[in-house]
Amino acid sequence: MAAATAAAQGPWLILAPHPDDETLGCGALIAAISAEGGIAYTAFVTDGAGSHPDAPGWSRKRIAGLRRTEAAAALHVLNAEPALHLDWPDAAPSKPGDPAFERTADRLAAWCRSRGIRQIAVTWDGEPHCDHEAAAALATAVAQRISVGLYQYLVWGWTVPDLASRVRNHRVISIDTRAGRPQQRRAMACHRSQRGGRIVGAAENFRLPKMMLRLLDRPTTLLLEIARAP
Repeated sequence: MAAATAAAQGPWLILAPHPDDETLGCGALIAAISAEGGIAYTAFVTDGAGSHPDAPGWSRKRIAGLRRTEAAAALHVLNAEPALHLDWPDAAPSKPGDPAFERTADRLAAWCRSRGIRQIAVTWDGEPHCDHEAAAALATAVAQRISVGLYQYLVWGWTVPDLASRVRNHRVISIDTRAGRPQQRRAMACHRSQRGGRIVGAAENFRLPKMMLRLLDRPTTLLLEIARAP
């Protein structure tokens, strides 16, 4: 699919579990849609504050503020619209049926209606991270509320050894996003806290492995089409 076709199918919402997932999974798509005159909004499910626990001088509030600033800089590079932050606590997601989950789904659905969202892309529901699974569940709930197209993109899903067998029943949409790759790389540079060196001394110093940064070299963005509920 050409990026122009994807742009014409929007406006899009890229729903990301944490600040940086939007750039890793869909940064080139966001940039390409914008370049074609389309609109791509972004919403972040969590505040991202759990990436560097107990780092000296870094409270959860300070980390969350830094990651929000990094995300804004990255989205500016991608020519994206300002983001919505849902501010769930990192690594402690609500589940479908929980009052907090349903309130967030209602809020996000209303936000999407007000912007005329027609397509939602979210992380794959098979990703090996609780926040990524929760983001997929939230996107499903919103898509059902407002009857829009739903797609899933891969971030940590690329590391799953049996990926091919687990997605074989999905229709895969390949979008040519080569034109957006330079912006995607620059946007990823904005997420300094996730690339090491910005926050040090944490009990678990998270740093994106080099193999994940290779996602920035892909010439296409692959989306898994999720069938709408009858």
